[in-house]
Amino acid sequence: MNQARPNAKFENSEGFSLLETAIALVIMMVLTLGTASLYVYATNYNAGASDRSAALAIAQQKMERLRSSGFDDALMAAGTTTEVVTYVDHQYTLNTTICNAALCGGSSTMKIITVQVVPQGSKAWMNAPVTLVAQRATGVIGPYVQ
Repeated sequence: MNQARPNAKFENSEGFSLLETAIALVIMMVLTLGTASLYVYATNYNAGASDRSAALAIAQQKMERLRSSGFDDALMAAGTTTEVVTYVDHQYTLNTTICNAALCGGSSTMKIITVQVVPQGSKAWMNAPVTLVAQRATGVIGPYVQ
C-alpha cells in the first residue's frame, strides 16, 4: 500500500523563495535610486536654464530702453554702470557700458553699447554672463546724402 505523506502538497509548490524576493527588491531599489539621482540632476540644470533665460530677458529689456532713448540723452552718457536686479526672487548683476566710438577706435557719431547680465547662482556654470552688444549712431545725415 502506498501511503500519502501529509506534506506532499508543499513539495511541488511553485513560487518565490525569500532569497529570490530579496534579490528582486535590491535590484528594484538600485533602479529607483538611479532614477532619483537623474531627477535631481535634471532639476538642477532646468533651474540653471531658467536663470539664464531670465538673464537674457533682463539684458534685452535694458538694451531696448537704451535703444529707444536719444543719442545725446543722459541715459546714453559714456561710462559703466552696475546695478543689482531682482527678478522672480533671484538676483542678477547688470553691467552697462556705453563707449563713444571715438574712444573705442571709431567716429564721434557712434556709440557702442554693451549690456552684460550675470546670474548670481550657487553653481559656477550657472553664473555664465549673458552679453548683448549694439552700435548706435546719431541721426545726423552724412555728407554722402545730397
